[in-house]
Amino acid sequence: LKAHDHSHPQSTEIYAKIDRLKSKAIENGFIFDSSWMTRSLNENETIESVLCGHSELLVIALNLIQEPAPKFIQVVKNLRVCGHCRK
Repeated sequence: LKAHDHSHPQSTEIYAKIDRLKSKAIENGFIFDSSWMTRSLNENETIESVLCGHSELLVIALNLIQEPAPKFIQVVKNLRVCGHCRK
């Protein structure tokens, strides 16, 4: 998966899971930090939508929608991971 990728056959379920996780995080007081953004927002974007579209979070959501859900998820990346994705 790439950032903001919708080509995966389960992308609808992946983004639905991301939306549920995002709502829970906000409900529990999480504040999305725009300092991790590396570009300006486009017309239809929010800070949350940009940060929650990172490939690291998409692959975690993909794993969480699997049945049964894995007990351990390891994300390996050969680039720097932003501070938002490390939280």
